[in-house]
Amino acid sequence: MRTLTYYPGCSLKTSSKFYETSIREVFSAYDIGLKELDDWSCCGASAAHTINETIAHALVARNLSLAEQENYPLFAPCSACYNRSKITNERLRADKELRDEVNRANEPLKCLGTLEVKNIIEVLSEYAGVERIARKIAYDLSGLKVVPYYGCVLTRIMNMETFDDKENPTSMDTLLWATGAEVAEWPFKMECCGASKTLTNKETTLRLSSSIMDMAITMGADAIVTPCPLCQLNLDILPYLGRGARNLPVLFLSEIFELALFGKLSGAGSHIIPVDEAIKKVIKVKTINTYEQRKNNGDD
Repeated sequence: MRTLTYYPGCSLKTSSKFYETSIREVFSAYDIGLKELDDWSCCGASAAHTINETIAHALVARNLSLAEQENYPLFAPCSACYNRSKITNERLRADKELRDEVNRANEPLKCLGTLEVKNIIEVLSEYAGVERIARKIAYDLSGLKVVPYYGCVLTRIMNMETFDDKENPTSMDTLLWATGAEVAEWPFKMECCGASKTLTNKETTLRLSSSIMDMAITMGADAIVTPCPLCQLNLDILPYLGRGARNLPVLFLSEIFELALFGKLSGAGSHIIPVDEAIKKVIKVKTINTYEQRKNNGDD
C-alpha cells in the first residue's frame, strides 16, 4: 500500500464530490491509500495570487505546513490547487526571505517547502503504472472514443520543471490508452474553458467551453476526459449557460478508470450532461488484448 496525504480542496467537497468518490474507488484498486489532511483550508486557487502574491503563498503554505508533518507526498487532484501548491512549495524551498515572511504570517506553523506535490496523472502513472493499468482491465473500452482535455493550468507552471510538456502534454493520453479507450489527438487539449469567469461573465465561459465542445464533436469523440474539477464543471453546465447545440459527456479521468475496472460510474447521476451513451459502449469481456499484444500490434 502506497500512502498519500490527500488535499481535496474546496471543489471535491462540494460541486465535484463525486470526483472524490471516484478517485477513492480507483486508487483502492491499485493499493493507493489516501490520508486526508486534517484541518485543511482553501488554498486561494485561481483568485488569491491575482490580488496579493504573498497572501496567496501564505494560504497555500498553511496546508503545506500541515502536510509536511505527515511525511507523505501531497496529492492535490484539483488542477488549480495542484498548480498553486506546486508553485508555493518550490518558491518557499528556494527563497528564504519569502519563506520567512510567509512563516511569520502562519505562526506557529512553519513550511519548509520539502514536499513532493502530485496530481492525479502523476499518481496513476507512477504508483499504478501503464502495464499494471492495462493488465487490470476488466471491461473493454475500445468502442469508446475520448479526447483528453488537460485544461490551461495543470502543466503551465512557469519557471520550474513540470511533469509533462507545458504546451503539448501526453501523459494523460498514455493513461487513457492503457485503459483500452480509443484516444483521439486533437488541438484543444490545452484551451481555456473560461475558468472562474463563470461567476462574473457567463458569456465568456459559454463561448470558450462551447468551442471546446464543438471541437470534440468534430473529432468524433464520445466523451471529453479531464482531471480538472473546474473544467469539468464549466463544460458540464453548458446547457444551463444557454448552449442549445449537442453536448458530449464530460468525464473525470478517474471515471474512465472506473469504467475499465468496474464497468460503471459511481457518480453517473451527478453529471448534468447524461453519460448513459458512453457507459453503453463499455463491454464486459472474458479475454481482452494484453498489454504486450497491444504494444506489438501498435495499438496506440
